[in-house]
Amino acid sequence: MNMKLHHVAVLGSLLFVAGNLHAASPDASVGKKLDATGLKYEVDGDGDYKLLFAVDGGRSQIVWVRTPTEALGGMRIREVLSIGGKMSKPQTEEELTAQAVLTSGAMLKSGNQKLGGWVLKTSGDDSVFYYVAQVPADISAEDLQAVTQVVAKSADAFEVVAETMLETSKKDTY
Repeated sequence: MNMKLHHVAVLGSLLFVAGNLHAASPDASVGKKLDATGLKYEVDGDGDYKLLFAVDGGRSQIVWVRTPTEALGGMRIREVLSIGGKMSKPQTEEELTAQAVLTSGAMLKSGNQKLGGWVLKTSGDDSVFYYVAQVPADISAEDLQAVTQVVAKSADAFEVVAETMLETSKKDTY
């Protein structure tokens, strides 16, 4: 297993689930939409669709289209998400400052996005930044393709900034 998929597997248990139980079987309607657009994917152990996108600079970004949906009025809402960065508990003043700047930047950036925004989830000493777009479950295949691409680009752009600010030796992890 390559390092990127290993890191993603480790972080998989931290996925933003919005109060839903993990689905054991995938929503076939998502697979049909992805197939219609030619997007390559695999189904993970939670029944979510995992896609790997090529992004700028020879980098790649993993995006999940979640199988579970949430009710909102008469709509069903589905999450499309990607990890933009992971931070461990800060050990120094510089790390604390870098994390504060990243968190503030993510919140400010969310206000300028047409679709989606940043979600910060914590587990133990780790904090994970997710770029999450919540879309109607009956979204068209073409619109789902556009959303997955926006999520991939947004998460990767944040990952590049996080790598620089946190001075991490790990590059293009997600």
